Amino acid sequence: MTEAKRGPKAGKRSAAPASQAMDQAAQDAENHPKMAARKNSLTERAYQEIKSRILTAQYEPGQFLQENAICDDIGIGRTPVHQALQRLMQEDLLEVIPRKGILIRLDSLNEIMMALEIRSVLEPHCAAKAATRLTQAELAELRQILDETITAMKSGSKDALMVRDRRFHSIVTGAAGNPLIADFLQPVHERLNRLWFQPQWSPQDFALTEGEHEAIYEALAARDPERAGNAMREHIRSLHERLLSSSRG
Repeated sequence: MTEAKRGPKAGKRSAAPASQAMDQAAQDAENHPKMAARKNSLTERAYQEIKSRILTAQYEPGQFLQENAICDDIGIGRTPVHQALQRLMQEDLLEVIPRKGILIRLDSLNEIMMALEIRSVLEPHCAAKAATRLTQAELAELRQILDETITAMKSGSKDALMVRDRRFHSIVTGAAGNPLIADFLQPVHERLNRLWFQPQWSPQDFALTEGEHEAIYEALAARDPERAGNAMREHIRSLHERLLSSSRG
């Protein structure tokens, strides 16, 4: 009886090159759920931190930055920062200029006016709808935001004013009951956040905005759709006129 063929002897299995094994180990680690979650978490943290610095003018429009410097600023490694920057490029908040670095985009006056045109069409509609749909809890939150805005004006905190402005408009838009409009308006508002940090804005501008928000709130509390829509329209028109006036010097 012929002897059956034997397989390779124990201890003589062919091994992949060391570098290939290391690459595979790295890939396995990256694909591990915990490692992947951590990586995604760091990328999201980097995205939120860099975006916050852009929208609050800590990274000023027209400023050039280097990727390594951003890593040092926010204390996050290069890979998550690089991925976050790619995402912010897609949102047109920055662009990469070869041999110069990362440019924080400066929105032109025309781009700002186009954003306000979008708001002037959609937000009065949302305010009118919200007048009959806001819950008592949402109305109470709007009232609280207005009270907190007055406190923030006294302290001169532009960060606090911007946050409350965004929350005020977000509640009104959300109460309209059309999530597509709310999702569409979110990046439009984000692009305009930087206006809060422009040097030409004075305490009088902030007081005027607060008064316009009060008028919107009163119309909403009265459950008056026409009045609410008109108050929102006037608020956006006022911002439009003030921006044009400041641009003329």
